[in-house]
Amino acid sequence: MDRLSYIRNLAFLYFEGKIPRDAESVLFDFINENSRHFTLFRKWEREWLNSGQTNADVERQWKRLHTRMLANEAAMPMFPKHRFTFRRMFSFVAVVLVLVCLSVAILYRNVHTGMEVSYFVYETPLGDKTRLLLADGSSVWLNSGSTLKYSTGFNAKNRVVVLDGEGYFEVKQNGGVPFTVHTHGYDVVVKGTKFNVSAYEEDPFISTTLIEGKVTVNYKDESVDMQPGEEMKLIKSTGELQHSRVNAAQSNAWTNNQLVDDNITFQELMMRLSRRFDVRIYVDDEVLSHQTFSVSLRNEETLEQVFDALQKIIPFSVKKENQSYHITSINR
Repeated sequence: MDRLSYIRNLAFLYFEGKIPRDAESVLFDFINENSRHFTLFRKWEREWLNSGQTNADVERQWKRLHTRMLANEAAMPMFPKHRFTFRRMFSFVAVVLVLVCLSVAILYRNVHTGMEVSYFVYETPLGDKTRLLLADGSSVWLNSGSTLKYSTGFNAKNRVVVLDGEGYFEVKQNGGVPFTVHTHGYDVVVKGTKFNVSAYEEDPFISTTLIEGKVTVNYKDESVDMQPGEEMKLIKSTGELQHSRVNAAQSNAWTNNQLVDDNITFQELMMRLSRRFDVRIYVDDEVLSHQTFSVSLRNEETLEQVFDALQKIIPFSVKKENQSYHITSINR
């Protein structure tokens, strides 16, 4: 079998949600080699959609996820909705690498203009990650409990997305057309680069870490350019912007199933673990919650193993109640 036939087979496995993790990397490397490969990938997508061989299980799962998403009133403003068929939805958008992302297209009427605007919303369940390939060739990793939203008009000339949660972006350059990430705190504007944005609603800060290229952070009437190896952090409680040098490679370690941080508070770590293991963790001690330390997790550890390791350096006790954990400090 020649290389092109092999890659085509991988693409069809990808559309079915059956592609292995190592083969997934091979497919994306091929797509990212040049624009012709990306065009070929979209051609294969159309072939698959028109083949009549789409997996019935995939369609049933899509419909179940559609129902769940419509029940999530917090995802976005919900006004009169229109039904989309699975086939139409799938052919509209960037294909989702199936790790599996909750995805649904929702139409709602703009209250200011009276115009109908159609959005695609991708939501990654807690304890999971999702990789998206956007229509302009850019790719996005969504971390656990994250949501990415953009209009069905997203294309090479309209590159605007809305992020709630954490995403690692590899943005394709496109003739100077900017790519904008809206968060609930500030906007990140880029043209072609690699960067990580963490903007969970429940976290006390929003951070952007630049790995490669150049980005601009727009906050109120202030615009700040960033260089590789820098982090821009917005402290929500004070509105303060903190611009600093960091180990940028740590910011997207989660895409490789790792959690690495040289300076993390106990509370922040517990919030990350909550999303990673899909549990609730309560820190019932103010002093303990603000302690800082270094951490390096390789995704092979269970939550209990993480607690055991931490207890060797920080004295605390853990009480489990169903899917919740309560942590209190121990005075030694």
